[in-house]
Amino acid sequence: LRNENANLQRKRALAASFGLLFWVLAEPCLAEERHEPGKVELSPELSGLLKAEMGELYRGVRTVAVSLASADWEAIEEASGKMHESYIMKRSLTPAMAAELKSKLPEQFKALDAAFHARALKLRDAARNKDVELSAFHFSRLLESCAGCHRKFAGERFPGFEDSTQGQHEH
Repeated sequence: LRNENANLQRKRALAASFGLLFWVLAEPCLAEERHEPGKVELSPELSGLLKAEMGELYRGVRTVAVSLASADWEAIEEASGKMHESYIMKRSLTPAMAAELKSKLPEQFKALDAAFHARALKLRDAARNKDVELSAFHFSRLLESCAGCHRKFAGERFPGFEDSTQGQHEH
């Protein structure tokens, strides 16, 4: 019975991963930017850097999705490690840009960002251990953090979240 439950959980995790894979491959994250009053206004340099970072994260998520489906552990480990470390931001952020981010970004955004990077680290470690079930779990949670942040802070870029805000619940 224990083995049957473990197999069932593994199958559910894989099914969820494949569902997320199709969603990730079909839903482009790099939508045209639109301005919404009341949103955080960043300098053009910082805005450009953030856009470039999001583009790299998008490519990393796609890499993980395809690699998880094919058990390419090295690719998952590399992509999730880069997501954890940030592709561009840590290397390119000037002290003035860091001060701007600190002063302008809402605390909730900072918390969601920190959770995303922590989840990427857990995904990297699960891939390092070639644990398909745990990798699928952390990948699904990584995507949840993307969706949560996009719903909260980039709804104008991702209008599909407008309908999903009703009936939300906290875990």
